[in-house]
Amino acid sequence: MKKKLGIFFYFLLIFIKSQSPKLERDISILEVRYNFSYITDTLNIESVVSEPMILLANSNKSVYYSENYKAFSDGFKKQLETAIKTGSIGEPGKLLQSKVRHCVYKDNDSIYISNHLGNDFYTFRTENIHWKIDNLITKVIQGYKCTKAVAKVGKRIYIAWFTHEILVNDGPYKFKGLPGLILEVSDEKKYFNFEFLSITKTNLSIEYKKGLLITQAQYIEKRKEYINDPSQGKINTPEYRKRIEENKKKFNNFLE
Repeated sequence: MKKKLGIFFYFLLIFIKSQSPKLERDISILEVRYNFSYITDTLNIESVVSEPMILLANSNKSVYYSENYKAFSDGFKKQLETAIKTGSIGEPGKLLQSKVRHCVYKDNDSIYISNHLGNDFYTFRTENIHWKIDNLITKVIQGYKCTKAVAKVGKRIYIAWFTHEILVNDGPYKFKGLPGLILEVSDEKKYFNFEFLSITKTNLSIEYKKGLLITQAQYIEKRKEYINDPSQGKINTPEYRKRIEENKKKFNNFLE
């Protein structure tokens, strides 16, 4: 029982730490669901991770996050409330697990990406995207007529399909800046894919938790440090180093 309580309060401390940053709020008019899939190992095209994502948006602001991560957070809150009231704890491992930990907040032309690195939670501002629209190329996605747009983001070329029928200047992840909602986007090699699932009208709160604000370059450097040593110096054995080197080969594909 003591061991379970120790594990529970370990997760509790991590959860509280991730919930502590300042909370921003607004009201959405749309909830858009996407399926986000990506290849973790570029040398193994079958190393695919897939997860449902949610975009809550209005005409000025939006927040984008993993549906599974939200379910985990909500489930953990309920377990915490039960533990406080009854003294009985649940099993954190039974909660829905998420492999996608990033979330994105857009406020007009400002785009902020937040992500976890171990127990730390960082936020950085990223650049706006400059698209080239090809009005002669169109296709239909779930009944919506969409137009093709192309942009270079970092070292990758992304192809997006947006619809003029939904006049919200937004899309999944950090993709926005087109005269309509982006329903589908992927890079040329299909390493990262965002596919439209559904859209509903809502008036849900747009809530965004900011982490420690750093630059994108600083985040990339901290990610390298974390990948090279996730334990942050607490473990240094041959077995640990071997596992780290194997993971670096298996997980070599990043959005940022």
